[in-house]
Amino acid sequence: MKKRIVAVLLCMSMAMSMTTGCGSTAKTTDTKTKTETTSDADNEKEKSEQNSASAKAKNEADVDTATEEEVQGFMNDTDEKTVLVDSRAQESYAGWALEGAKNGGHLKNSALFSERWLDCDYSGSAPRTAYLERAMEAQNITKDSDIIVYDYDGEHAKDVASYFVEQGIKDVSIYQANDMIDAGTDLESYTNYDRFLPTEIVKSISDVKTGKSSELSEDAKAIIGDNMDKVVLIDVAWGNAKASSYFSAGHVPGAVHINTDSYERPRVYVPEKRSDYAKEWRLISLEEFRDSLCPQYGITKDSIVILTGTSSSPQGRLGFMLRSLGVKTYAMSGLLTAWQYNGYDLDTDESTLVIPTSVDSFGSDAIANPDEILWMDDIKAILSGEKEGQVADNRDEDEWNGEYSGYGYHDLAGKIEGSVWCSSGDEENGEYFTNIDGTARTQQELKAYMESNGLDTSKTVAFFCGDSWGAAKIAYWCQSVDLNNIKEWGNGWIPWSNEGNEFIDHNGNKVHYDKYLDTVLDENGKDVRDGVNILDDQKAE
Repeated sequence: MKKRIVAVLLCMSMAMSMTTGCGSTAKTTDTKTKTETTSDADNEKEKSEQNSASAKAKNEADVDTATEEEVQGFMNDTDEKTVLVDSRAQESYAGWALEGAKNGGHLKNSALFSERWLDCDYSGSAPRTAYLERAMEAQNITKDSDIIVYDYDGEHAKDVASYFVEQGIKDVSIYQANDMIDAGTDLESYTNYDRFLPTEIVKSISDVKTGKSSELSEDAKAIIGDNMDKVVLIDVAWGNAKASSYFSAGHVPGAVHINTDSYERPRVYVPEKRSDYAKEWRLISLEEFRDSLCPQYGITKDSIVILTGTSSSPQGRLGFMLRSLGVKTYAMSGLLTAWQYNGYDLDTDESTLVIPTSVDSFGSDAIANPDEILWMDDIKAILSGEKEGQVADNRDEDEWNGEYSGYGYHDLAGKIEGSVWCSSGDEENGEYFTNIDGTARTQQELKAYMESNGLDTSKTVAFFCGDSWGAAKIAYWCQSVDLNNIKEWGNGWIPWSNEGNEFIDHNGNKVHYDKYLDTVLDENGKDVRDGVNILDDQKAE
């Protein structure tokens, strides 16, 4: 989705080296193209510096220590004013046993407010506080709350409690829950928590791949066994190794780079269109992906693939393609934010470029899981009522309203009749489906957000955007917290409109694109081209 700023891909790739919640690499940014003056650049620099600043309290608050009985009371209390807060990383909350814990998951009835959010690297356009305030509001953490903040190691809870006190919350206490967690006392976790691998496990695999260590950790062995030959460690982003963030921001050592163009190949599907708007970035077929790309990168049906990189959308996109083929696939949790937060180094040395080891074939002719991604026919069946479900548009509001196509290379603007608007985020508020460190929000938060936009998460919900980069991220992250009905529509607005399907323009009229006339027609066949529902040549960006 080379969206809106194709001309500045490289510099944005470098600038977004530690992008977290936004998921807005050069290819997915939601910022409209503009010419920056010196003043604009200074303002952006100042904003970035403000956002990257730590939100940790200046002084550690003097708070009481809760008792196990009080914690047990909060775990079984239905009073909205009492909130039990897990201050560990989202990976622990979701289900991974980290920090030496015997069990993964969170104490029953607990919210999530990770200490990592307070000072992790962040360079998005929305202020850090937008994420923090939203997490508090969505989980009923208010000034009137009675809060117990817990951790495992006795360190995380202090910082989160101090932050809450700084926000004006008076009734805050802390608790080291290592004994309760080790005992497995009323722990809850997500079934799909292992859609993501914690950086601690990836680090062990990376170290063995690069020769820094000869032995995998026990946690890593539990995932991949003893056969490292099966593991394909991937850095995925738009652009080749030099043009992408692979060297500029850095990559997990030992990871081979995959350019998203290799499986979303820029091609002309409607040759009748004006050349400036004829090219699209559609997913290649699963068969072509299986027979062409996978063998090139040494991926077979028996591979274990670990996806890393600076942006979440490519991980979700490639993840669903691989899962469709039945490949055991993980994304590294927290993008590169969690990696660096844990003090791990990134590789920026061009001499260490990893060359993939190809294989003769994928090893199977089957498409093991054909329903991982929904396609055009599925969407039409949902919209017609033939299949149960909803179609959700996560594009920006001006795109939903038909005021702008969203893409410098696409000239059709509008929305699909019967779809539901559910924005993935904006510059002011950040990303709605991820935390500031790029991890998934809690199931409760995501479910509530989608339902507030009119979506029924108990049924199939197919998300899309221009070419569904952002939709892939939404679906992958939602499924990781067991919202399994949330799906990615593999095509999106650009193929839908280019292929002549009916849509609603900015005037509220039902129209469609006619490729032979190269214009937009209404239901009566009248040419209603007005420079907005189809971009005029002189307005081309």
